[in-house]
Amino acid sequence: MKREVKAGIAGLLFGSMLVGCGVAPEQEAQNEVEAMTAEATSSAEAGLDEHRGSSTPAAVARYGPAVAYGDGKYFAVWTDVRTGGIYGTRVKPDGTVLDPTGIRINIGDENGVRPAIAFNGKYFFVVWETRDGVDGVRVKPDGTVVGPVFRAIQTDESFGPVRVACSPKICLVTYTISGDDETVIFFTRVTKDGVVLDTDDRTLSAFPNFAYDASSTWNNKTKEFLVVWSDEHGEGPENADIYGNRVKEDGTILDGTGFPISQAEGAQSTPDVEWTHKNYQVVWSDDRNGNPDIYGTRVSGHGTVKDPDGIPISTAAGAQTEPRIAHHNNKSLVVWDDTRNGPHSVWGARWGENGDVWDPSGFPISSEGLAQQYLPDVAYGADKFFTAYAAQAVYEPSEPHYIVGTRVTHQAQVKDVPALPLTRLR
Repeated sequence: MKREVKAGIAGLLFGSMLVGCGVAPEQEAQNEVEAMTAEATSSAEAGLDEHRGSSTPAAVARYGPAVAYGDGKYFAVWTDVRTGGIYGTRVKPDGTVLDPTGIRINIGDENGVRPAIAFNGKYFFVVWETRDGVDGVRVKPDGTVVGPVFRAIQTDESFGPVRVACSPKICLVTYTISGDDETVIFFTRVTKDGVVLDTDDRTLSAFPNFAYDASSTWNNKTKEFLVVWSDEHGEGPENADIYGNRVKEDGTILDGTGFPISQAEGAQSTPDVEWTHKNYQVVWSDDRNGNPDIYGTRVSGHGTVKDPDGIPISTAAGAQTEPRIAHHNNKSLVVWDDTRNGPHSVWGARWGENGDVWDPSGFPISSEGLAQQYLPDVAYGADKFFTAYAAQAVYEPSEPHYIVGTRVTHQAQVKDVPALPLTRLR
């Protein structure tokens, strides 16, 4: 029997996701949308009224968003209850939502879940999970979907999170494959033209072992990708560590089955990584202090860990989880899901290339309106950071919710209060 990675560490398992997100008939999905809209709380309505315009926002998303920046605009994508399952919208740097009804991104026949997105200089590459593997498609900056859908891996043993990072020539798609006594990090390369190059499995983590939560970034200086993940190494999920491995554009794996990035006490999980043009910055959720906090470290372009004990980015009360990072100039913005005040909310902190945390207490990014705000992602572009996240009256990520977003300046000023609604009815 296959071992299930616990949800708090590895995220929602693929089988359970299919039950709740996109395999239901279209009419059932539409009924859910209508019911969710009808039951919207007065606080939610107040929080979104300012940006409604001529159409009414609706809770049509599941499992939170992913976001990237390219060609002068932000692009947020999410799992949607509508046909195809993968939708998105573009946002201009001035906060204008360009696609208020959403763009259907998955033009294939099989519904998708939990997308990821990256920009290669010409196209946005969006990848997602299906019941039979990992699919993807290219999208032009004007919102045109460029078919056909490509299949990165054909298997019924993959689960997420699926992530993607792009050089100008190659996009690296990472995912987890489950076996009877292991889960292993794999990758597939896809060309800028949408051609899948790696027909054989490419393994990044040691096995037999349990590894999950992979994320990746492109280093344009050494021309390599760095993939990071949470790795048990036989010690159980309560002692999982953060590991990494570098991959060349031609698919060459540089670090065997990976090198340790954090081996602190307790569990380190849900890492994210960004190249700053000087170092990699890696962030993760860390429970060495008893409750989950946000820690990070810098890693050189050659794989040397500069802060082996980790740098505390947020050690506030409650739980800090699911960190994401984006970078510009000499500092990054780290965002995360935070329960210091009880409900889930989105907080952030600026982190310098020299290791200094500019906001040791953090600052709130999400605003009043919906009681629960969680699962953020962040991208940088046009002199601002853009954070997209889920918003809901009750914390139930598998149930339909809103996707909202806000711009954040280098001075930690939150520009959109209330947040911009990114999901709307047709």
